[in-house]
Amino acid sequence: MPLLTPSRIVDITGALLQKCGASESHAAIVAEHLADSNLTGHDSHGFIRVMQYLREISDGVIIPNAEPMVISETTTAAQIDGNNTFGQVVATMALKIALGKAREHGMSVVTMSNHQHTGRIGSYPEKAAKEGMAAIMCTGFVGGTQLKDVAPFGGLARKLGSNPIAMAFPYRDDAPILLDFATSVVAEGKLRVARARGESIPSDWVMTSEGTPTNDPNDYYSGGSILPTGGFYSGHKGYALSFMVAMFSGIMAGLGVSSETSTATGDHLQRGGTVLMLIDLAKLGSLDLIKTQVDGVVEYVKDTPLRDGFSEIYYPGEIEARTRSERGARGIHIEDATWEEISEVMKKHGVQEPL
Repeated sequence: MPLLTPSRIVDITGALLQKCGASESHAAIVAEHLADSNLTGHDSHGFIRVMQYLREISDGVIIPNAEPMVISETTTAAQIDGNNTFGQVVATMALKIALGKAREHGMSVVTMSNHQHTGRIGSYPEKAAKEGMAAIMCTGFVGGTQLKDVAPFGGLARKLGSNPIAMAFPYRDDAPILLDFATSVVAEGKLRVARARGESIPSDWVMTSEGTPTNDPNDYYSGGSILPTGGFYSGHKGYALSFMVAMFSGIMAGLGVSSETSTATGDHLQRGGTVLMLIDLAKLGSLDLIKTQVDGVVEYVKDTPLRDGFSEIYYPGEIEARTRSERGARGIHIEDATWEEISEVMKKHGVQEPL
C-alpha cells in the first residue's frame, strides 16, 4: 500500500475537487477534513471518500460550488440550509456560528439540512472542546434512496442511516474527551475499506438480504443490511438510539425546510440532517478546574485491574489522539484499490505527480 503524507492527501483531494467544480475554499475544507480523518485512524472517512464525492458531483447529488445559508436565527439558535453542497462545508459554517453564540450566551444549537456527507462528525465537537465547549453532534437519516444502511431491530430491510453521534468535553489541548460512533454496529465506510482491501468482516456486522450473518462485505452491497449496535440479539438498544438521533437531527434539522421529499411519508419518506449543540463551560465555572476534575476521572478509571489480553484502559478519544501523532510522523497507508482508482482519475483530469 502506498504511504502518503497528510499534506499530499490534502493536495490531491483539493486539486481533484476543484477540477470537478468545487470552489477553492470548499475544496480546502473537505481536503483538510479527509486528511485529518486518516490521521486519527478513521480511514473509512478519509481519502477513500474522494471517489464517492467525485461520483456524487457527477451525478448532481453534490453541488460543489453551492453556498450554505442561514434561513432562521435567534440569539442562541440557527438553522442552515446546506443547498446540497459538501457536508464538511456546511458543518464548518455551523461550528463557527455555534461557537459565537455559545461564547456570548452560554449555549447554542445549530441545525443543518440539505447537505451531503459530513465526514467524521467527531471532528466538529473535538474542535469545540478545544475552545472550552462541551459539545454534542448527531446526524440522522431515515428513508431516502442512498442513505439507508441499517435494518431496524428485528427487520430485514434497510430503513435507517448509520446515524452517528459524537460528544466531546475539554481535557488536554491536543486530546479532548471524545465519543464518536455510529449507532449501527459498524459504519458503512468500514465495509468500504474492507472491500477495497479484500478483507473479511466480523459476522455480527452485516446480514444478507435473507437475514443470515455474513463475513463478506460484498453482501451488504448486494442488498444486505448493517445491524444496529448490539447485533442480532441485543440490537434493540442501538436501534432505539438510532431512532432518537433521527428525531434530534433528521426531524429537528428539517423543521425550517419545506420540500416534498422532506415531508413525505410512507414509502417516500426521506428525512435527514444534523444538529450541533454547544455549552460554554466557562459560563459555569473555571475551565482549569473543570479540566483538573476531568483528569481525576480519567486517572480513576485508568487505575482499574485489567482483564487478560488488555494492557491499558483508554479514555474516549485517546486512541485517536495517539494515532494522529503516530501517523503524522510516519505517514498514512492507503489501500491499493483506492490509490489505483484515484490515480486513474488524476490522469483523466491532468492532476500531475508530484503535486
